Amino acid sequence: MSLSKALQCYNDKDYEGALRILCPKHRHVLSAEEILLVAQCYAKTKKYADAAIFYLKAADLGGPKAAMLKALAANMLQQADDSLASLHTARLAAKTGGFDANAEETYRRYLHEFLCLDEALMDDQRFLDRMKAGDERYLAVEFPQRHIGWCADESLNARLTKVNGAPAFTQASRSARRAMPHTFTDRIRIGYLSADFSDQHATMRLLQSVLLQHDPEKYDITLFCYTPDELINVDGGLRATYPNLIRIGHLSDEEAAALIRSRGIDILVDLKGHTKGTRSALVNHGAAPIQVAYLGYPGSGTGIDCDYIVSDAVVTPETSRPFYHEKFCLMPESYQANDNVYRPLPSATPRNALGLPQDRIVFASFNAHRKITPSTAGLWADILRQAESSVLWMMCADSFAKDNFTRWMSAEGIDADRIIFAEPLAYPAHIARLQAADIGLDTFPYNGHTTTSDKLWAGLPVPTCKGTHFASRVSESLLRALGVGELVADTSQHYVELCVSLAKDADKLRALKDRIAAQRTVAPLFDTARFTRHLERAYALMIERARNGLVPDHITVPALS
Repeated sequence: MSLSKALQCYNDKDYEGALRILCPKHRHVLSAEEILLVAQCYAKTKKYADAAIFYLKAADLGGPKAAMLKALAANMLQQADDSLASLHTARLAAKTGGFDANAEETYRRYLHEFLCLDEALMDDQRFLDRMKAGDERYLAVEFPQRHIGWCADESLNARLTKVNGAPAFTQASRSARRAMPHTFTDRIRIGYLSADFSDQHATMRLLQSVLLQHDPEKYDITLFCYTPDELINVDGGLRATYPNLIRIGHLSDEEAAALIRSRGIDILVDLKGHTKGTRSALVNHGAAPIQVAYLGYPGSGTGIDCDYIVSDAVVTPETSRPFYHEKFCLMPESYQANDNVYRPLPSATPRNALGLPQDRIVFASFNAHRKITPSTAGLWADILRQAESSVLWMMCADSFAKDNFTRWMSAEGIDADRIIFAEPLAYPAHIARLQAADIGLDTFPYNGHTTTSDKLWAGLPVPTCKGTHFASRVSESLLRALGVGELVADTSQHYVELCVSLAKDADKLRALKDRIAAQRTVAPLFDTARFTRHLERAYALMIERARNGLVPDHITVPALS
C-alpha cells in the first residue's frame, strides 16, 4: 500500500511526499522497488549524496542492473562534489560482473574528467583493443564527443553507434527527406538550429557576426532556437539583435521539424552535432531538403542526417572521405568562423594581478581539462623539463583533478610550484589575462578550438602538431589561416622542440607575437565579412546542385580575390 501511495506522489512530482511515506523514522526495511524509488526521489530533489546511498543499496541486492545502479550512484556523488568517492564507485561499477555499457561509460568518463592519467592510459588501450577486435558492444559505450577526445582513429570514430536522444537515420529516411516536395526561390532561405543562441556561449562568440552580416537581399536567415533559459538569462544583450529568432524548445521534434518545413527552409544548418543539448531526432525527422553540419561538433555526425559538413582541406583532407557519410563543403581558408566585431580585446592584465612570475616563461592552457590526455601531459612535461625556468598556467576547477595532475607531474620531475591554476573569468577579463602569457599549449588529440582562436586573438602563439582526425587538426587550420603555419609541427618531438625553442629565444618569441598581433587585422582567420561571403557562396553551390536535380557531392568553395 505504501509503495502505491509513494508512486502516486512521485508521478505527481511530490517527491518529498513520497519520501515521507517511504522513509519514516520507525521504518528500516524497504523492498527493492521502494529502495529504488527513494533513490530517484532524492535525485529529483537534488539530494545527491542521499540518492547515491540508496542507489548503492539497490545495487547490493544484486541482479542484472547492479552495475548500472552503481554507475548511477557514481554520477550522484559527482553531483554532490565528492569526486574521489565518485571515481571509486565508478570503478566498482565497471568491475561488477559482465559487460554493462553504462558502467563502462561512467568509469571511462571519470578517468578523463579527474585526470587519472596512468589509469586512463591503460584503460584507453584496453578499450581500443576491444574496438579493433570488432566487439560491437564497445562501439555503443561512449558518446562521440567523448570518444574523439582520446581516439584519433577516423576509421573507429566512424563506426560509433551511440547517438544522443535519437535513432540513427537510414538511407530510406534520407531518401524520403530529399524527395519531399520543395520550391526554391531566388532568395535562399537558411535556418540555423542550435541550443547556443547567447552571446555568452563559445559557438556564438565565433558565429554571431556572421549571422548579422549575411546579405539580406540574397539570404533569408531564421534562427531556430532551443537555448535553455539559464543560458539566455546570462546573455549580454546581443541575442536581441540576432535575426528572426524563433523559439522551438517547447515543441516536440516532430512539431519543430514541421514548423521548419512550413517556413520553406532550403538549408537547415545544425550547429550542435553530437555536442551537449543536441536535437538529433529533430534533424532526422527531415526538416529541410538540404541539411548541413557546422561548427559545433568536429567530426562526422554518425547517425545524424546531414548532407554536408562545412570544413576545410586541413581538417578534412581527401583521405578522410571514406569515414564520413556527409559530403565535404571545403571552405577556402579555415572552416572556423570568427567574430571580429563584438570580440573584446581589452588591455593586458598585469602579471602581478594574476599571481604569475614576472621573470619566467609562462605556458598557458585554458582548454577544458578533460582534454589533457596522457599523451598531452607527457608532451607538456617534456617541454617544462627542457624549458627549466618556465611555469604552466592552466585552468582546472576540480580539486581532485588538480591533485591528480600535480602528483603525476611531480612523478615526471615537475615541481608543484611550477603549476599555477586559474579560475574561470568573464570573457573580456579572460582575453585580458591571456595576454600575460608567453606561449599557448595545445591539447592532443582534441585541440583547442575556440580556445586556440581566443589565444591567437590575444596575440599568443599556439604551436600545435599535425593530427589524424578533425578535432586534432583544428589548431593547424587556424594557424594557417592566420599566416603562421610555421607553428605546425610534423611530429610530437618536433612539437616539443618548437615550444622549447620559442621559450629560449626571447627575440624570436617577441617577433612572432608582434606578427600575430599584426596579422589579426589582415589575415583571413579574423576577417568576418570575407568568411561570411565564402559561407554564402557555399550555400549557393549546395542550392545549385539541388536545383539541377543532383545529389549532394563534395564542394570546394573558391576563395575571393
